[in-house]
Amino acid sequence: MRMLFACAVSLAVAGNACGGGCPASIDWDAAPEVARGMKYVHLSFDEPRLMENFLVRIDLHAPGLRVASSGRAPNWGEVMDDYTNSVMLVDVRRQRTRDFLEERRSHGTNLVLAVNTSPWGPWRPPYTHKHGRFHHLAVSEGQVVSHNVTRWDMLVIFTNNVAVITNALDDALIPSVAAAHPGHGKGVILRGGVSLVPPRKPKSRPGLAPRTAIGLSADGRWLYALVVDGRQPGYSMGAEMSDLVKLMLAAGASDAINMDGGGSSTLAWWDAEKKTTVIPNRHGFKFRGYRPVALNLGFYFAE
Repeated sequence: MRMLFACAVSLAVAGNACGGGCPASIDWDAAPEVARGMKYVHLSFDEPRLMENFLVRIDLHAPGLRVASSGRAPNWGEVMDDYTNSVMLVDVRRQRTRDFLEERRSHGTNLVLAVNTSPWGPWRPPYTHKHGRFHHLAVSEGQVVSHNVTRWDMLVIFTNNVAVITNALDDALIPSVAAAHPGHGKGVILRGGVSLVPPRKPKSRPGLAPRTAIGLSADGRWLYALVVDGRQPGYSMGAEMSDLVKLMLAAGASDAINMDGGGSSTLAWWDAEKKTTVIPNRHGFKFRGYRPVALNLGFYFAE
């Protein structure tokens, strides 16, 4: 197992190796900052398979830190004009994570980091629908974005940067929510430091895929954003849910939630020195690169 930091220098892993080749813990003190209060590590595994992992730790207590989230589409509530299987109302405009970061910056909200989050529909050929609709409640900057308001496991970050992973959110609290992003699949994968991922059945094939997950430390100070590349033979085969749990535990998370993966999985940050967006992870090209997604989560500083 190789542990790479942003400068691409190989460094020793802190602690003993845990199952799946991941480190027992990550030495965040040795990791470089990509922005104020945000540190980055790149983990490369050779065993039990090729797996490229990109992980950021964000200090939610950093002075001036604010949260941004994809909001309602301008035509929110209209019928999707490019989906004819059934009537589906527009929630959001799909947008690549890089474009979300750069568009917000061009409009005066100087995002420094962004990551994709929630799944959406429709997801049928040709997979190029301009808009998305959520399966569960989604909130952006105090406003309900989704027509469907059923609760599901979700990451909730309030405007005071208190963050929780929960499946309950009172309507009265919505105006104070910066982002409420529902998870994917079974949602919560780690709770109180205990894995909620059931063991894989003997002789069953691993469900390897590109992945995105978000974790929180027990004291609520640290948010961890993890992206894993996958489905790229010779480079990175992808992760199982159990791999995400091990990586989140190594990072320092107590709770974690699985988010949308596949070609959606994207981590991006703004390089202030080079004045350009950096995307450390690599996408396959089955769908001509990484796809526009329905929800992105961003961070910036109120100066």
